[in-house]
Amino acid sequence: MHKRVIPRTAELLKLARAGDVKCLFARIAPHTTGSRDRSLSQKMPRWNNLLFPKNEMPSQVVAMLAPIGDEIVVTKATDSALTGTNLRLILHNLGIENVVCAGIFTDQCVSSIVRNLADESFNVVVVEDCCAAGSDELHNKELEIINMIYCLIMSSFELTQMMSSAR
Repeated sequence: MHKRVIPRTAELLKLARAGDVKCLFARIAPHTTGSRDRSLSQKMPRWNNLLFPKNEMPSQVVAMLAPIGDEIVVTKATDSALTGTNLRLILHNLGIENVVCAGIFTDQCVSSIVRNLADESFNVVVVEDCCAAGSDELHNKELEIINMIYCLIMSSFELTQMMSSAR
């Protein structure tokens, strides 16, 4: 994550900002003390049973990827930022039709929002080297499942080339 996902995502954010592409962020954190507002899946044992209180460091956006200026950050208590926030309305109000996704965990939060975005008729790209899961096996299996059905999978290099040629 620290050697690949974060640095490559930071590079894409820099390119997006230079191209006046809207950058939005989602973080996971309960809104209540004790996390009683979290979804059932977030209360399940193992990976999802992590508690990131909303005002503590683990729930904040990673410093290298932090929003700048008035970039929007939504706070979710579910795997999907689309069902767990007002992000759908924000995307609609901003006129966004194409969404590029990056994040942690590929097989949970990333997959959930990708499926929800696709169901809402957004065009979705997942940047495979800007995502990670608990293991490479989980990461690769989930990318295989969602590719071409819910989204298009591409590398940060491929997306960078595509964005550069669009200028």
